[in-house]
Parts: sequence; C-alpha cells; structure tokens
Amino acid sequence: MKTAKELFYEMLENNGECTSTEMMIEFAKIHVKQALEQASEEAKTMEDPDSYCGNTGSEYPPDVIVDKSSILESYNLDNIV
Repeated sequence: MKTAKELFYEMLENNGECTSTEMMIEFAKIHVKQALEQASEEAKTMEDPDSYCGNTGSEYPPDVIVDKSSILESYNLDNIV
C-alpha cells in the first residue's frame, strides 16, 4: 500500500506536477478500493435471530444477514499514512 508521500512523488515524477487536491483524490481512491475489497473478504454472515422463518419451525430456512461490525472493522485505518 502506497503512503501519501510515495504517491505524491510518483505523481510528480509521472506528470511533472501534482496539486494536493489531485493527490488527495487519488490517495482516497486507492484506500477506498482496498477497504471495499477487504470488507468483501472479511464480511461475516449469520442467521437473523429475528427471522420469521427460522423462529417458527417453518420449512424455509431463516434469513441470513451480514454482520455490520465485520465490515466496519475489516480495514485497518493505520494503513492510511
């Protein structure tokens, strides 16, 4: 994962100039993409405890939900440097 400083110098080298706004946008894109990828890999599912089907002895399986905390905790904010 590139640091902000590495990205800035890379953009300067490739483009000859780089505004802080351009660099911030590119840096955000890199980290959002990585965070979404990490969340898709780390997301955990569970049976919905409030599922009508699962609680009534229904022939249908209970609803499955995604554990929100597994998504929110999937990307280490210390990666952003």
